[in-house]
Amino acid sequence: MSFTVDFYEESRKNVRKTIVLVMVFLALMIAFGLIIDLIFGILPVFTFVFLAIALVQTLISLSSGKDIVLKSVKAREARTDDPEERQLRNIVDELSLAAGMAKPPEIYVIDDDSVINAFATGRKQENSVVCVTTGLLKSLDREETSGVIGHELSHIVNRDILLMTLISALLGAVVIVQSLAFRALIAHLRFGAISATSRTKRSSKKNDNSALAIIAFLAAVAGLGALFSFIGRLSLLAVSRTREYFADARAVELTRNPLGLSRALRKIVTNSAKLQTANVATAHLFISDPLKRRINNKSSFFASLWSTHPPIAMRISILENRSLKEIEDELSDYI
Repeated sequence: MSFTVDFYEESRKNVRKTIVLVMVFLALMIAFGLIIDLIFGILPVFTFVFLAIALVQTLISLSSGKDIVLKSVKAREARTDDPEERQLRNIVDELSLAAGMAKPPEIYVIDDDSVINAFATGRKQENSVVCVTTGLLKSLDREETSGVIGHELSHIVNRDILLMTLISALLGAVVIVQSLAFRALIAHLRFGAISATSRTKRSSKKNDNSALAIIAFLAAVAGLGALFSFIGRLSLLAVSRTREYFADARAVELTRNPLGLSRALRKIVTNSAKLQTANVATAHLFISDPLKRRINNKSSFFASLWSTHPPIAMRISILENRSLKEIEDELSDYI
């Protein structure tokens, strides 16, 4: 069965879906603060505290996020005396010009020949970075490398990294508040149990009421924090998957060669090992899951909720205008 795909229409659909998802995510985060305030009649105290924590978390992520990511994966600057890395620079320069970027991104390299992968980071075009593994340089030809670089430049031009940074920072603020509330709750329960034996009968009732109010507040913050961080995590993953499809489409637009990227994805799924320096906090940045988690290659409802990337078979089927079943059959030994 053959079919055609309008990449421009796919891009427009993904933009609309992403806007809706982000708006829902922001509404959920604001609701978290408002619910606590309304339950305990302290509006807008907790909402302001939560937004202050979110602001600090966002500022830290925006100012230092790029350096933190590069250091965590042990990346180094590309060398000018290496032929493969010089060719990479040429590809980045050419596609940056095609993408309308005023300045090409910096290039970093991860020394791992067993891994074929790449990612982009940086909150804006002027300080952006494209990072690839040495395995990518050794395993991919020029067309395949161009497809991967086109994908990563698309993330930069489309401001996907800024978007994901902001969402991650908001989610991180919820997790911080939840963690603080949970620890305070445990500490209060332990302290209350110890001090209960030393209270007089006169002060017992008043102290018990105050203790119960504090416990109820902390339990509500911790419980609602867990719920909203769960929902927020699902939203973050949904945005991440959507942006991957969008970046694939824009890469095709830049290179005019969908087969370059599809062949690169095939090599990634069949020949790439797990990247040891990657972690769950940085996995969504890569063109393909660097942790090689099988859930990212499944198409079930559960997998679609928890995967950081859309299934590679699905991405290849779109790029090659072939049915998903054909691609899954060809990659059945690897997915």
